[in-house]
Amino acid sequence: MAAWIRLPGLTNGTLWAEDGGIFLRQAMDSRFLNGVMDPYDGYLHLLPRLLAHLALRTGPLEAYAERISWLSCACVGLVGVAVFFLSRPYVSRVGGRLLLAVIPALLPIGPLEVLGNTANLHWYMLWLVPWLLIHPARTLAFNAGLAALAFVAASTEIQTVLFVPLVVLAVRTHRQWGGSVGLLLGLAMQFITYASFPRSVSKDAVPWDLGMVLIGWLTQGGMSNIESSASSVGVAWTYFGGALLIIPVALLLTPVVAGAAKGRETLLAVVAFVGVSAALWFAAQVFNNRPFMAYSSFTDEEWLKFDFLRYAAAPAMFALGALAIATGGFRWSQETQGIPGTIGSTRRVLRWETICSTVIITILAFGYFPPTSARADGPSWREQITGGRAACAADPRLAEVPAFVAPRGWGLERVAISCNRLRTNDNERR
Repeated sequence: MAAWIRLPGLTNGTLWAEDGGIFLRQAMDSRFLNGVMDPYDGYLHLLPRLLAHLALRTGPLEAYAERISWLSCACVGLVGVAVFFLSRPYVSRVGGRLLLAVIPALLPIGPLEVLGNTANLHWYMLWLVPWLLIHPARTLAFNAGLAALAFVAASTEIQTVLFVPLVVLAVRTHRQWGGSVGLLLGLAMQFITYASFPRSVSKDAVPWDLGMVLIGWLTQGGMSNIESSASSVGVAWTYFGGALLIIPVALLLTPVVAGAAKGRETLLAVVAFVGVSAALWFAAQVFNNRPFMAYSSFTDEEWLKFDFLRYAAAPAMFALGALAIATGGFRWSQETQGIPGTIGSTRRVLRWETICSTVIITILAFGYFPPTSARADGPSWREQITGGRAACAADPRLAEVPAFVAPRGWGLERVAISCNRLRTNDNERR
């Protein structure tokens, strides 16, 4: 509900990109569950295709966009619930686990593009996977459940390969095997798909350098948590230049210092979260580097056109996750449960916990209502289908009607809806 309510304007009633142009088309052209393992642009997208079939067959076509948005928000909520439960053996403080749970739904940059649609649901799988791999499971049923979830996640997001080292760690410490098996199976299918149906390469890609990657990570993955207006970030850069990076650097260093105060295990976990944040942005920039991502060579005019990208969502989540870990503490070995950090006094530890929790709660609270959304202005799916149904009823010779998704100019924004489908729905209602 928290995710759904914060989506402004027509966002919940507008289909976004692949939701209509790819996944809905495939669902309309096949029987239930057919094609859910079909490749698109080099990858598998299991969960979005499953949800497209489910949404198409559980209500009128007019409300398809609302159902897709609702199902997507529900999945994000379930990811949060799962992380709250799975993190319990390692994060003993309930407050820390609550923060880990709500980050996906309350992420400041979420409503801009990634929240409330299945086309970007894969980013949230990255938040879930590490906990699936390390949660101790003693029963066959529990391991099977973890395996199923990990398989769905890996078959939806190929970047879950980043967490393969946790497989080795989990096996060596006998934590569990289910999540590891599901992840490796899903990734094997992803890489077979990638080799068989290579991803398209942008024609305007530019060479990347370390400077643009670093600036991109700090502005996109860091500043997007602090300032929800991208134009404000661009204006600030034109006035202050690189000095602006002090703010996201402080955001990243705060949990590191707090983790050091709480002990080695918490420090390592915090550093791991920050490292994952950096790695995810590095992958995004290297594989998608376009002129609008060449931050190290931006002119003032280009900074004034600066915009946040969907690639910032996962790095931003893990940056905030470092704060949540620093708040709740982390312990890998059972023997360390309830033991405060080995560095500094208990008073110092509590002070840093208070600082981290205050920062993250402030960020999530002030970023709850976004200034805009990429599809807040429509086009309204319900209005288009209602108009199309009337057009089909008025002209028996009409074979199909168009319906459009956001954004315009994407290339597959026009979805052809068969009049037979619309007339059949009318007959079923009568």
